[in-house]
Amino acid sequence: MTDNNNSLNDEIKNKLEKQQKQKDQKLILVIMGVSGSGKTTIGKAIASSLGCGFNDADEFHSEENKEKMRSGIPLNDDDRKPWLASINKRMIEFLNDESVADCCSDHVFTCSALKSIYRDQLSNGINKDNILFIFLQGTKQLLSERLQSRKDHFFNPTLLDSQLSTLELPTQLELSNHHYAFIDISNSIDDIIDEIFNYLK
Repeated sequence: MTDNNNSLNDEIKNKLEKQQKQKDQKLILVIMGVSGSGKTTIGKAIASSLGCGFNDADEFHSEENKEKMRSGIPLNDDDRKPWLASINKRMIEFLNDESVADCCSDHVFTCSALKSIYRDQLSNGINKDNILFIFLQGTKQLLSERLQSRKDHFFNPTLLDSQLSTLELPTQLELSNHHYAFIDISNSIDDIIDEIFNYLK
């Protein structure tokens, strides 16, 4: 009986260790930045190259949030709180999903993640080494040009100034608590993707 119990305990222990190892190896990539920085384009390209899952932050916005942005009304912290919580929930579901194969141990999300508190909300309950924030940066002129040329999107280009004023660069404390990669969006998409993959090596 004791031998059977020991065998069962070893089996459970090995299973738990395997599950933890799989979880530790998973990586969430958050493509962040203001609207017009190319989050969706870059995010989809990275997900395609990695052969992994992809979620755009717009999927998690309520209709009320979309209507506000369509009307040129900036979102406030209260508007964003349930949105960020929904994204965080999806991230944790991915990390806890035992059915995810080794070939799909990464998952790409996009999110503006403008403030430090938003990034804390996104990463709540997630180990530092399981998440990488990829910060897309560009000049106001370039961002504005991209937004003006964008079609069929609910985001009103007039909100760019509001997003830029809301944007908080990572503090030294954040840089020690989270992993960041800073990317210049004036480069070509291919160059941007190559630069991101250099961070992943």
